[in-house]
Amino acid sequence: MAGELVPESNLRMSTADREQLVERLNAAVGEGRITLEEFEERMTGVLAAKTFGEVVPFFEGLPAPVVAATAPVAPTDLEVRGSSIRREGRWVVPARMRIAGRGSSIRLNFTEAVIPTRVVEIELKLAGSSARLIVPPGSSVDMVGVSLSGSSARARNLSQFPVGGGVHFVVTGELRGSSVRAKPPRTWRWPWERRRPS
Repeated sequence: MAGELVPESNLRMSTADREQLVERLNAAVGEGRITLEEFEERMTGVLAAKTFGEVVPFFEGLPAPVVAATAPVAPTDLEVRGSSIRREGRWVVPARMRIAGRGSSIRLNFTEAVIPTRVVEIELKLAGSSARLIVPPGSSVDMVGVSLSGSSARARNLSQFPVGGGVHFVVTGELRGSSVRAKPPRTWRWPWERRRPS
């Protein structure tokens, strides 16, 4: 569909992939996020699922699981002109994304997505466009490989190098008269917490 980024979600899971996801559900029980009854229901669904796309509903309301897939998700290629791309909520993230845009707006929210790999490569070729990447807490973003011409690239409050077990995003490509911004999700604060001390 034009203007919409549709990632590859038909990658079939291995037994090891399912075990990793069940471990994440088990951790959710220990964290008090779900009950034992909910764990059993979700676990049954995960074990019966054949593809990564089928497990998405069983992680509703939980932090996005990060699993090391036994095979890479097929790259996603997209070319868009004078349009906007928005991807948010639950979606399966491919290991490599290539996006070409002219006069377009791109917004990719990874905070609730299912990310099968530890590293996500995003190659951008933008002209007169803007790209916004909202990454999960604990992620890192490397933009060293971005070529700029009358453009800007910034990773706000994010490490350039891999941190702990978080997802590492590697952004490369060429920007002309464009901008790319990466940031963690906004943390809501009380109004008085936003006031600067006098």
